[in-house]
Amino acid sequence: MGRPGTTTEQSKRERLRARLERARDEQLFVRIRRRPSDVDAVDGFVVGIGSRWVAVVRLSEALELNGWSLLRVDDIRSVRIEPDHAAFEIKALQARGQWPPPSADVRLDDDVEALRDAAAQSPLVTILRERDKPDVCWIGVVRKIRGSTLSLLTVDNRAAWDRRPTRYDLDDVTRVDWGGGYEHTLHLVAGPAPADA
Repeated sequence: MGRPGTTTEQSKRERLRARLERARDEQLFVRIRRRPSDVDAVDGFVVGIGSRWVAVVRLSEALELNGWSLLRVDDIRSVRIEPDHAAFEIKALQARGQWPPPSADVRLDDDVEALRDAAAQSPLVTILRERDKPDVCWIGVVRKIRGSTLSLLTVDNRAAWDRRPTRYDLDDVTRVDWGGGYEHTLHLVAGPAPADA
């Protein structure tokens, strides 16, 4: 016999997955809330669902596409869908020539593959470890992934590169962003990562 609440938790996960699949299949605008409860919601369009990660094209406050996010499936606690296919957000993207949202060519069933695929599409990636530090992110170039350890050469908010990579445990990474306006601008100002760091 299973633990108390197991069936209820499994049923909730199935409902959340069904909502994500509907949003992806019908290209509907979503707001995704995750654990811990104080982390930012993610607004956008679901473009991929795997066993470990969900890929979302983010929507900025200016109603423009703003890169992609990978969100851990197990952290998702609610998916609010805007069921109107003619919602204002979709009309705004159509008017900007940004519709339909582009898919993310990322393998979503494995942490290492997901991060490698995201890093291959953008000069900089942003990682978040929201269970430990919900208000902090690290932006940089993936130098190496060995086992479950990520080496990231980071660049700070003054566009200065660190001298050596910092290691992170992939199990602690709750979100990965890439291809957004901030990452693009930071890379433009910082320039390429130093080859010897």
